[in-house]
Amino acid sequence: MHKYLTYTKILLINDFRRHQRNNALIFVLFSFLYIISPLFLGVLATYFIKGLPTIYLSFLILMLTVNIDKSLMRILFSSDKKQMAILKIHLDQYIFGKDMSKFFSIIVGLLFFFLGSYLTNLSINVYNQPFTLAALGITSFVLGYLLRLHLLFLLSNPRFFTISSSIGYITTGLILLWVFTVFKFNLLTNSLSSYSIYIIFIFSFISLLLVINWRKNIHNIPIFHFQKKTKDKQKETSRNFNYLLFYELTLLMRNPPIQWSVSLFILTLSGGLLGLILYGVNTRQLETLNIDNDFLFIFCVIFPMIILSNAIQSYVSFDIDGPILPLKQKLPNFTKNKIKTKMILSIIIHLFFCIIYALFSSFTIYLDKPMFVIISLINCSILIAICTVSSTVLFPYFKWEYVYQIPSSLSKLTLNICYSFILGLAVISSYSTVYFIVTNAIMTASSIIIISLIFTYWHRTINKNYKSFKTLFE
Repeated sequence: MHKYLTYTKILLINDFRRHQRNNALIFVLFSFLYIISPLFLGVLATYFIKGLPTIYLSFLILMLTVNIDKSLMRILFSSDKKQMAILKIHLDQYIFGKDMSKFFSIIVGLLFFFLGSYLTNLSINVYNQPFTLAALGITSFVLGYLLRLHLLFLLSNPRFFTISSSIGYITTGLILLWVFTVFKFNLLTNSLSSYSIYIIFIFSFISLLLVINWRKNIHNIPIFHFQKKTKDKQKETSRNFNYLLFYELTLLMRNPPIQWSVSLFILTLSGGLLGLILYGVNTRQLETLNIDNDFLFIFCVIFPMIILSNAIQSYVSFDIDGPILPLKQKLPNFTKNKIKTKMILSIIIHLFFCIIYALFSSFTIYLDKPMFVIISLINCSILIAICTVSSTVLFPYFKWEYVYQIPSSLSKLTLNICYSFILGLAVISSYSTVYFIVTNAIMTASSIIIISLIFTYWHRTINKNYKSFKTLFE
């Protein structure tokens, strides 16, 4: 424990010295922000909030989530990492010190908030079980930080590096979910006194298990333990891939063309648009437009999926392999297999999200002809998936320097033109049986024709390069 505190003290002193200002002024500012203000807020919370146990339960979420992304970046990319390894600082001590140097002020603020609220509550006797309330706050605080340390240890593994960029979105979502739960069930006004004993027991038991696991499996591990383990595992699992689709998926997971945080943001936009449309249907704000249910259902599924398809295009782009395909153009089977694999992957992803969006829509919109709508959605999703890959085959850009420069501007423009055509066919298919037969025949024929043209004329575009979005705006 002495090494934990010593290393943490060194990091905190270094952070103070970086400001190059009067230490007394920094201490006064720190005291006001993280001691006086939380203490005053704790006193006010006792008078205005009846559900003080709920506030103490929130310590668990706050300790787990606040600034965990910044602490993770310090752990992964700190400039003194090698030096600490030379000085025989272990990984658990390194994680604790780096996190404490970033999270120390929040911990102090929460402790003084707890102290102010608890002492005020104790003096006015609003809560008749003061020791239970104190135990609830302490166990929530301890469990939250133990979970935080274990999560930081897990994410410091290079295998989970792609998740690190999106951990901030995930933790923000957890906080919003907890806030929604509190207001949804009126936990600030309803007392949890009858359940406090059980919550304290469960939290204490989980905390004990985490402490045992930390001392048994994490304590005294070298800082670069994960790197050695990852290299050994790569040597053990190096093998030939018998399935091209699995090989492509492995490449995309290891080297995603866009960050997972960006993909999650686009998925959030698409899902938010779906939720907005369903909200309009559920509140009957769209009834004045006299839109048929089948028409509305198809539009509700396809239109948000079009936004998501722009992100999918980067993953299934024909030119994502850079200069490999132009060099391998004398091997037609190699290129055709690439195109075939990307099309299959695109179809699987589009159908997956089509099913998800259709399931959500089915809870709000009731269909008149469900079988017709399902067939139209499947045809439409397959055609969108094919056009997503075909646009990159038609206008590839193999000379990209950074992976975010693909797909090319013309590929994006071509795909957006196809969107309007496909969405129009899908919506028209809901008018009548005749329109359903005609539009679905057109979509099926279009899919077959596009696939045939791509496999026939791919070699005419493979040596052409078109400007990306980056060069277009420069």
